[in-house]
Amino acid sequence: MLNLNYEQIVKKIMDSVEISKFELEEKIISKLKSLDNMISREGAAYIVANELNIKLYDTIAKDLKIKDLLPGMNSIAMLAKVLAIYPMVEFKKENRQGKVQSLLIGDETGTTRAVFWDETQIKTLGSLKEGDIIKVRNAYCKQNRTYKEIHLGNNSTFLINPPGETIKEVKIKVEAERKDISNLAENEYSRIQGTIVQVFEPRFYEACPECNKKARLEGEDYFCDVHGKVKAKSLPIANVFLDDGTANIRVVCFRDQVSALLKKSEEQILELKEDPLKFEDIKKEILGKQIAVDGRAVKNNFSGNMEFVSNAIEELNPLELIKAVK
Repeated sequence: MLNLNYEQIVKKIMDSVEISKFELEEKIISKLKSLDNMISREGAAYIVANELNIKLYDTIAKDLKIKDLLPGMNSIAMLAKVLAIYPMVEFKKENRQGKVQSLLIGDETGTTRAVFWDETQIKTLGSLKEGDIIKVRNAYCKQNRTYKEIHLGNNSTFLINPPGETIKEVKIKVEAERKDISNLAENEYSRIQGTIVQVFEPRFYEACPECNKKARLEGEDYFCDVHGKVKAKSLPIANVFLDDGTANIRVVCFRDQVSALLKKSEEQILELKEDPLKFEDIKKEILGKQIAVDGRAVKNNFSGNMEFVSNAIEELNPLELIKAVK
């Protein structure tokens, strides 16, 4: 890995801007405190350098592993597997508006979020499926609270399933920090746990069988923006409210997460589309259960409320929860 130690980072910053060592180290200490000492001293120094617009790395030629990413790195090249595809979000700020979409990607060393800002690239993501390999070039690394993520802008490029490229095995475990629901921050990957206090009947949407994106109905046929006319399949969305004593939040589950939540097979869940009355028994089974959910808090564009999009669900033992509280 191309790396700089703490003293080398400090020297490069001081060579690039007029700042005393005392003032610089005060900034680094302040950054460490703001992130609750969740990163190393070197990592805090990288962030300060990035905030001062100092490029510690002008070019990084070889593919990096996710564990080797550091804030401030530019021209990043890497290969990863797509683990989750999050919905595209439209944003509007004072002097800027546009679209942004993110993925959860992983390799043999860990996982990270890849954020796409270019609308042409976002359109290309429509052909992407979970399990695909993505080869990234000219990305840059940023710190998002206590997490590192890569960003792709107008000058970045990527290939989907490049010939001859594979990922042997992915370290799928995402180190999600346990958070109270009342303390969730938007777009932060976290773990929440609590009691299911409300359950909503699953809804279904017609999707492309290739990429699982929502298909549009034209006449009697369904069409995908990427794959054209398709024989659409029904995919479920389920919502529950989770309460941990500090607050409650709507947890949104897609596809396989619906199966994990309801403890039912894909075929059993599809039966609910034809006979919704069967859901009443399932509802009684899961109301009051304690679960832990790994995922990301996002803002609903219509309601403005925060929701939690599930990436993994684990049923908890109530006795163990009581011991943990004691």
